[in-house]
Amino acid sequence: MLGERIKLLRKDQGITQDQLAEYINVSRSSINGYENGGVEPSLSVLVKIADVFNVSLDYLLGRTEEKHNFNLLDKYTKEFLFKIHELVNNYKIIKK
Repeated sequence: MLGERIKLLRKDQGITQDQLAEYINVSRSSINGYENGGVEPSLSVLVKIADVFNVSLDYLLGRTEEKHNFNLLDKYTKEFLFKIHELVNNYKIIKK
């Protein structure tokens, strides 16, 4: 699950394994290992990967399908922020 998520996020962002490796200061072969399940990243590397893709660790580890964890008590505010996030992402797609 973790490797699949990393690969999916990387491809969605148009980032190569080399670029991701450079962003988080590991080797390309480490990224390949994470994606193929042969190597488990350390917690500090997981945090860096989550930061690069702006997703929660729970999403990255397959514990939830919700990419972003706003940790809000007010469900209306949370729904509002999700709608804004969706609009921004749609705008980026149209702008490309």
